[in-house]
Amino acid sequence: MNSLLIIGECMMELNTQSSNAFSYSFAGDTYNTAVYAKRWQSSLKVSYLTSVGTDATSEKMLDSWSEESIDASLVLTVKDKQPGIYLITTDDDGERTFNYWRKDSAATKLITALEQRGGIDSVPDFDYVYFSGISLAILSDKDKTILLDLVTTLRERGAKIAFDPNYRATMWHDEVEARLWIERAYQCCDMVLPGLDEHQLLFAHNTPQEVRDHLQQFSVVESVVKCGELGICCYGLNDSFIHLPFTPAKVQVDTTAAGDSFAGTYLASRIAGESRGNSLKNAASVAGFVVQHKGAIVDKALYQQFISSLDMAYDE
Repeated sequence: MNSLLIIGECMMELNTQSSNAFSYSFAGDTYNTAVYAKRWQSSLKVSYLTSVGTDATSEKMLDSWSEESIDASLVLTVKDKQPGIYLITTDDDGERTFNYWRKDSAATKLITALEQRGGIDSVPDFDYVYFSGISLAILSDKDKTILLDLVTTLRERGAKIAFDPNYRATMWHDEVEARLWIERAYQCCDMVLPGLDEHQLLFAHNTPQEVRDHLQQFSVVESVVKCGELGICCYGLNDSFIHLPFTPAKVQVDTTAAGDSFAGTYLASRIAGESRGNSLKNAASVAGFVVQHKGAIVDKALYQQFISSLDMAYDE
């Protein structure tokens, strides 16, 4: 069985239902990626490395992971801490605005909890490892370094490392700090899934080829550059190139997990041995479906109906 370790933070997601009512679920960029990877390839062992509290909300969070068949055996607990919370509001075009309450959350204490359990050596081997810029941003500088040491160690043991910068300006002191840590992460990676927009902001790159050229100075083999309405540009070994044109969703309700569902599906497809071209099509199809629904994690039954229709379309 292939294995995928995902490192990051899951939070309580609040969605506005009316002026004075909210629904809640559990989500977060890396957790969303874990869910969609597991849903796409049910035989893939998807493990999540994070830390949670000992409160009732953390218990409900763990229950929701179990319902998605996410392996939580590596999850650490931190006393007197709780999960972070974020509130989503969306405009008429499905674009979202976030308000976060995550400072000093249980997940920010991941490295301390990991060291108490035995440190890097306590984490077993995996075939693939995935983390994001947000996985780094929530940690102290010292803990960021230890996380990158962990990723590097797993890579040295044979894991392929995938990373999405997922740049959020409010999570960094400034662009200089973000560039520093994102480039340090790139040094550890085999696969990177950046957005052209974030590279424009951080590195003044205006074309996907500029992004690829920048990544080649590191050890990145596979670059999946998400370019919005320009589609997706994917570069592999020997600079082999695939372009997938942008296909807009029939309706855009909520873009919260568009990139996360794309990343999870792409990873699962590649781990299953599918070509980059097929993996891009799979990932774009799922992302296009997810944005038509409110919230990060689409109802499992609706997702399965969509996959069944997708399978039939592929058969044709």
